[in-house]
Parts: sequence; structure tokens; C-alpha cells
Amino acid sequence: MRKQLLCPACGDLVAEAIHRRFPAMLTVRAPAGYEVMPRRSAALERELLAGELPGDPDQATLRQMLLRYHADLIYELTCPRGHVTYRAAPVVVQAVRNSPGAWVQLG
Repeated sequence: MRKQLLCPACGDLVAEAIHRRFPAMLTVRAPAGYEVMPRRSAALERELLAGELPGDPDQATLRQMLLRYHADLIYELTCPRGHVTYRAAPVVVQAVRNSPGAWVQLG
């Protein structure tokens, strides 16, 4: 399954997600062609507490996501206009599976 991920702020393309159900695999590629490497939620939380995250994330919402997905990988997706979106791997997989068509709004 291959889908285009859209920025929730402006609707521009932020990445392409390639998902396979069995064996389970998720690959996220930026529009420039490189693979977006996910990070552990603990590393992201350390950067959030230190104020070192790019963009201007809503700290309360990001903390809730990090608590809910504390053991999962988190993707940091940047759109061409500079908006930064943080999404857990299970959220990306669910959006790709449930979205009809080739475009996925990460809302």
C-alpha cells in the first residue's frame, strides 16, 4: 500500500508512506526521496523538555501523544512551507489503511 501524506496545516505533500501488512513494514519517504527515520518517544520527549524541537509544536498535545505512544516510534515530518508534524507509527499506519484513495490527511 502506497499513499501520499499531507500536512495538516496547509495540505502540502510531506511524505510518501509505504505500508505492508505481512510481514509488517512501514517506510516513510520525504518528497526529496530520502527515508524519514523515526525516533523513540523518549528521545523526542527529552528534546521537548529542553526546548530543542524544530517548529512550534503544541506542547500539551505533543506530551499527550508521547504518553499514549510511549513505546512506539515517532515520525517528524516537515512540509515545504516549514510546518512540522509529529505522528506515531501506529497513527500513520492506521491513516494509510483507512484512507480511501492515494492521499492521506494527517489531521
